[in-house]
Amino acid sequence: MPPLPQALPPDDDLQHWCRASGIPGRPQLCLGPLPGSDAGVVRWSARGPDMALKSVQPHPGRYRIAVMLEPMESQIWVAGRAVWGGLIAANRFRICPPGARQDWRRLSGCDIVNIFIPEATVEALSTEHGGVPLALAGTGFATDRFVTELAWKLAEAERLAGPLAARFCDGVVQTLLAYLLEQHSRPVDAPAGHGALGHARLVRLKAFIDENLHGPIANAELASLCCMSESHFAREFQRSVGVSPHRFVTQQRLARAQILLRECREPVAAIAAATGFRSASHLSRVFAQHLGQPPGAWRAAQQDYLGKV
Repeated sequence: MPPLPQALPPDDDLQHWCRASGIPGRPQLCLGPLPGSDAGVVRWSARGPDMALKSVQPHPGRYRIAVMLEPMESQIWVAGRAVWGGLIAANRFRICPPGARQDWRRLSGCDIVNIFIPEATVEALSTEHGGVPLALAGTGFATDRFVTELAWKLAEAERLAGPLAARFCDGVVQTLLAYLLEQHSRPVDAPAGHGALGHARLVRLKAFIDENLHGPIANAELASLCCMSESHFAREFQRSVGVSPHRFVTQQRLARAQILLRECREPVAAIAAATGFRSASHLSRVFAQHLGQPPGAWRAAQQDYLGKV
């Protein structure tokens, strides 16, 4: 594949990064700075393995989003600690924070898109997003259909946009960044290992659960909201929240049941129906397991306490 037509000269920093990181030959795509986002895009591939140990150099002031277009077998070390060994499946991506450095050995061929997004661009769009200031959350090799679809559009920019490939890529990168801030971000002051679900995504998930406590809430439905497989969603939810999705939903149902028991005179059966439990006996069993007494006794104790204060 010939180099893409470029509306702007190649980013010298990107060219230097490619050479310093041991990328063989000339990348199929090395484009930037893009006119609106100031981002850079590099696509490179190799047919066979390279057993030499190489260092992926940090790119100061920019996040690096690496997307695997084909499966790749590799070994990866960060700060001398092994963090990966084996096959990385196609269509997985990783967000690397600014200045991140790693050592690696490639045990197979590869086809990778690297997208470099300046911190200043992330900060500016985060301000438009509203709410708390956001940073992109570092991830392992995660799956997200939308991210990989956009990466493929970048990889095929020449075919799709011809001489306007640079403008096309800029639009795709800005679309990607808006999506990442919504789906794969964390508050700036949160720990870097906060989890891959992201602040905005967690807010939306919790709102969805809160609005649907009266009915069944399946893991598959929650995973679909996040464009994740069920297993990946369950792992990332546990990382981000500290409990499994099922346990979190149960906790929210019980919290709502406590409010209703304390504030209204509805029978336990009606409260069970309003909070997604199958029956009054189901609510009673779960309530007693978590709070030490059945809902009727808990309500009586609350009323007795309130009557005394």
